[in-house]
Amino acid sequence: MKVAAFDFDGTLHHPPHGFHEEDISAIDAWRKAGHLAISATGRSRTALAYGMRGSGLAFDYQVLSNGGAATDGANRQLIFGHEVSRDVLRATLDTFGSRDGLAIFGTTLGHVDGVFVDNTGITNSATANFQQMTPTDIPDHRFVLVPIWVPGNADLRAEVVDWASALGEVAVAQNQDYIDLMAPGRSKGSGILQLLDELRLPRESLQLYTFGDSWNDLPMHAIADTSHSFHHSPAEVRAATDRVIGSVSEVLGEYM
Repeated sequence: MKVAAFDFDGTLHHPPHGFHEEDISAIDAWRKAGHLAISATGRSRTALAYGMRGSGLAFDYQVLSNGGAATDGANRQLIFGHEVSRDVLRATLDTFGSRDGLAIFGTTLGHVDGVFVDNTGITNSATANFQQMTPTDIPDHRFVLVPIWVPGNADLRAEVVDWASALGEVAVAQNQDYIDLMAPGRSKGSGILQLLDELRLPRESLQLYTFGDSWNDLPMHAIADTSHSFHHSPAEVRAATDRVIGSVSEVLGEYM
C-alpha cells in the first residue's frame, strides 16, 4: 500500500491565490488508483474544513492539530484526540496576553475554535471562522492546540518558543509565523503513526510519501520513505528532505 501525507498551508493552499487545480487533480488520481491520501496539518478539524470549502480537495483521513487529533476524511468521526492542558492556555494568556504583535488562539477537538487575544492589527483569513473567547470559556472546551501567531517579528517568535520550551509539559512546533503548543509527544509524525496503528496498517507494510513546507513538517518527513519540501521552504527544511519540488503535482504521479 502507498500513503501520501500532505501539509495544507504552504503546500496545497497558497493564500491569497488559493489552490493549484493540478494538485487537487493529482491527489484525486492518487486516490482513484487505490492509494491513501492523508492531510497532516496544524489546522483543527473546523479550520481545515473552512480552508477546504469549495475546493474539491478530498482526503481519506485527516491528521490535525500537528498530530494532536485525527478524523475520517469526511471529518465526521474523531479517531483520536490528545488534549493540551488548559493550564498551558491560561499560562500563555497570562504571559503574552497583553503583548503587542501577537494573537493567541485555542483550537478544540469539537467544532468551535477560539480567539482569545489578537493584538496584531492584521486580518487573518486562516482564523476567520473562529469565535471570540475569554478565559471564562476555557473549562467549556477540550483544547487540542494553542496556536500563537506572531507575524513579522522573528525576535518575538523566538521569545515565545524559548518560553514554551521551558514549560516542560508541552510539545512545541513552529510553522512559519505560528508557534503551536500541543500535548507532550504530539507531532505530525506521531499523529501519522498513531493513525496507521488505529487503521491496523503496519508501518513496514507500506510506502509513505510526505509533502510539507515548514518546520512542523520535519517529524513526518523523518518517518517517510520519500520526503518532499518546496523551493519556498526554509533552508533547514529543504536540507532535511529527499526532494525539493515546486508543487505536489510535479511528482505525485511518479509514485503511482
